[in-house]
Amino acid sequence: MTLPAIGIGAGRRRRFAVGDDVIIAAILFVFASMWGGRYYARAMVAGPRPFFYQSYFEPAVMTACGRGFFIAQPQPAPPALRAFLLEQTDRFSCDRLPADLRVGTEGLYQRPWRYLLTSVAVAWMVLGISWSGLAPLFGTLYGITTVLVYAICRLLVGRLGAAAIAIAIALSPIHAANLPNLRDYAKAPFMLALALILIALVVRPRRTRDVLLLALGYGLAMGIGYGFRTDLLIDIPPFIVTVALFLPGGVLRNVGVKAGALALAAIGFVAAGWPIITTVVSSGGCQWHVFLLGLTTPFSDALGVSGGSYEWGHLYNDEYLWAAVSSYANRFRPDLGYIEYCSHRYDVASWEYLRQILLTFPADMATRAYASALHVVALPFQRVPLQRLPLANGVGVAATIAFVLAVGASSVRLALFAVFFVLYFGGHAAIQFLPRHYFPFEFIGWVMLAFLVERGVQWRSVARESGMIHARRALAVAALTLALLLLPLAILRLYQQRRALDLLRSYVEAPASSLALKTVAHGQLRLPVDPDAPRTAIAVMAALGRPHVRFIQAVFNTADCQPGTSVTFRYDAAYPATDFSRRIVLDRAGAPVRVFEPVYTQFQGIDVSDPSPSCLRSVSIVTGLDRLPLLLPARLAAGWESQAQYQRIVSLR
Repeated sequence: MTLPAIGIGAGRRRRFAVGDDVIIAAILFVFASMWGGRYYARAMVAGPRPFFYQSYFEPAVMTACGRGFFIAQPQPAPPALRAFLLEQTDRFSCDRLPADLRVGTEGLYQRPWRYLLTSVAVAWMVLGISWSGLAPLFGTLYGITTVLVYAICRLLVGRLGAAAIAIAIALSPIHAANLPNLRDYAKAPFMLALALILIALVVRPRRTRDVLLLALGYGLAMGIGYGFRTDLLIDIPPFIVTVALFLPGGVLRNVGVKAGALALAAIGFVAAGWPIITTVVSSGGCQWHVFLLGLTTPFSDALGVSGGSYEWGHLYNDEYLWAAVSSYANRFRPDLGYIEYCSHRYDVASWEYLRQILLTFPADMATRAYASALHVVALPFQRVPLQRLPLANGVGVAATIAFVLAVGASSVRLALFAVFFVLYFGGHAAIQFLPRHYFPFEFIGWVMLAFLVERGVQWRSVARESGMIHARRALAVAALTLALLLLPLAILRLYQQRRALDLLRSYVEAPASSLALKTVAHGQLRLPVDPDAPRTAIAVMAALGRPHVRFIQAVFNTADCQPGTSVTFRYDAAYPATDFSRRIVLDRAGAPVRVFEPVYTQFQGIDVSDPSPSCLRSVSIVTGLDRLPLLLPARLAAGWESQAQYQRIVSLR
């Protein structure tokens, strides 16, 4: 006997009654659309009001008013429109646009959002231009997302289980909470549609025509979704891997079909996303900025990972990353010139900076992906009352292991695809671990649990008929999965240990000069006032495109410092956007501790809570920065060279 719901092996198969599924999907769509629309309407009156960058929606208003995808020339927009965009008013009428208003593309930075803004414009043409009146659009997106969850689950479980999961997702707090954020929620239907196509390609044998049509559909969906949110680029790698490795028939067979599928997907993506692709290529779109933000300390804490004597940055702050990227470009890519935020030059510089991080810390990227996947598979089990159980998160892990083994008992290919799917779509959220990036995949935990429950009785008959064969196959899947997960991680950690130690040694061995600091109060050490420093908020922001960077080394005799001594790298608080101040609590390591910190424009000095001369030994500036591609915050305590310079998942240590 086989597992018919995933379409493998011989034996009697269940007939797929399309009509019944269409009826169920229609009922789910109506229910979820009404629920989602009401949720958005309540959010508009209950407060705080939903925020989805409404000030960016001027082209949507212009399109709804028949002016085209443009903005007012010159800027700013007319007062009545500006008041609407700033949500000072809820409604806007097109007759409030001046008859002689000029429109154009000068300063039109919203072009990467073209399809999202156009969809809002179409809704406004029908519903009237109003923020509160968008409830039907939000409800429609919610309904589509719920139906796509049902469709995905129907490839793996029966109608009852799939419908139950779809309802659970529609009522999910994390799902509903992300609905009012239109910019990020609008990508959920596309992410789920692409996941549906991947699973459909794998779980059932397909005719060549069907494979090619699904591949074309994948490219078209991704191209359209790219105009809603450029995050959809993350769905390119799983399609390539799935077509190359997991289609029925084996890795080395049907090479022509696979090549055709890849080509059609590429054609579909380019055709559907061409306006967005050309915009991003020519003017930039902060393609790598999100990844760099996701490496900052707040996301390491959220993921539950720690380790190493280094960090990639302590602030989840656009200006902070802009300064770091510009600093790198000024040292190693002076040909780029001034680095304007989110420009094409910024994309080039941020990719090169990110590439340096990836090449130095590849093991950490894998660890963070694993940590993200562990969180995602546990999402259904983190609700009340399960979240009160000490081992609630372990339920998700246990369900994943059981699911993979159950599938592996009948098909090694499908089991490995399941591992890949869970790890990729659960792990890619580590790029920036926020609910808005991982909420669409809450269904993963639910569908695995439903599969196991539904197959519980059938598994007994499978064991009776050919227990040893299935057991051996499941054990082989377990061994292969462990090897594929752990062996590359171990190799990457060996590699990273050497690279990270070399980087940190370069900090210690680099020449340094004394930093002239003046004591202005107990523990407060300040730099002399720079007469050439920018003095206005605009000038301070502009300086981030070519920042003045210093790499500070502060050495502390922690054995002579008071317990809980802290050091603060202080910036000028008069400019909040560039106040990158950071406070570090020193451990009593019993030996000198070196603290390295890159500092930028508006850095004023350091504060030490213990002002005794025996605590702070010296403060210096590392020179020769043109030989240091990565200027990372680091704390080197006694024995740092013998410590593991890579991250671990804290809950598994």
